[in-house]
Amino acid sequence: MTAIRKQNVKKALTGAPASDDDATACAGPGVTVAERFFKTSDCVHLRIIDFIPPENDGGKPVLVFVAGWISMISAWRPVLSVLTPYMRILYVETREKRSALVDWTKSTDFSISRMVFDLRELLEELVPPSSVFFLAGSSLGSTVILDFLSGCRRQPELAVVIAPNAEFGIPRWFYPLVRLIPPAAYSLVRAPIKHYLCTYRIDSLHEKEQALKYQRSLDWADPRRLKASALAMKGYSLWPKLGGIAAPVVIVAARTDRLHGVRDIERMAKLIPDARMEIMESNRETHSEKAGRFILDEIEKCLKTTETS
Repeated sequence: MTAIRKQNVKKALTGAPASDDDATACAGPGVTVAERFFKTSDCVHLRIIDFIPPENDGGKPVLVFVAGWISMISAWRPVLSVLTPYMRILYVETREKRSALVDWTKSTDFSISRMVFDLRELLEELVPPSSVFFLAGSSLGSTVILDFLSGCRRQPELAVVIAPNAEFGIPRWFYPLVRLIPPAAYSLVRAPIKHYLCTYRIDSLHEKEQALKYQRSLDWADPRRLKASALAMKGYSLWPKLGGIAAPVVIVAARTDRLHGVRDIERMAKLIPDARMEIMESNRETHSEKAGRFILDEIEKCLKTTETS
């Protein structure tokens, strides 16, 4: 496991190009942005965006941010622009994203359990044991974080998870269909997938931004890893693991978000021993400057509590 330069990885592996998002546009004033690739134990190289705040002497807290399924960093620009001046942020793009470099001559695991292991390896390598660190994420990233917390020894000071999924409400007909369709035919099924999401899983009338965000992500996604990760979600359940989470957790739900139902998230918060729930109005709000300020406030409150205890 090591962090290595982008140029060297691209020579060594056959992979998709890095995301076309401009990470520097997500940084606050005076923040330095560095891109690196992290080599996991199964030789997948994950794109990491390192936001280093001004006058960083290594003493500032570290926030590891794990974004949602096939999401793009541009969706988090309002949040990151608020957070980056105050702490070092490692923005992690999980292995199903187009930016990950994969050796397709080998069998690659795209399951959530493997992503949990990626997070564990990344923390061991990139976040020193002496560092005060926090975790934050959204959607699939939040699920990975909660799964990680249920079985890890190293606990963050706090985890703020936005719209996690305890399981994935994918219709039964989806898996046989996905197995039959080769990745090369993705352009033919992309429109029906968008229609299904925007008609049955997203409140497009009230969540136009969310619908557009998912459509853009589906346009950018790599068909091969999209198929592999979707199939790997079959049968997954976080429910039995929630009671084993010892770290303090704040779970954020969006009232109008159909993909991540408020009732399920409320139930998750009740099952985690040290958790509370915060409800925002929409998916748009959970990706806004308001959400960035909320995360920052929660981290600052946690740090003050730690200092006085």
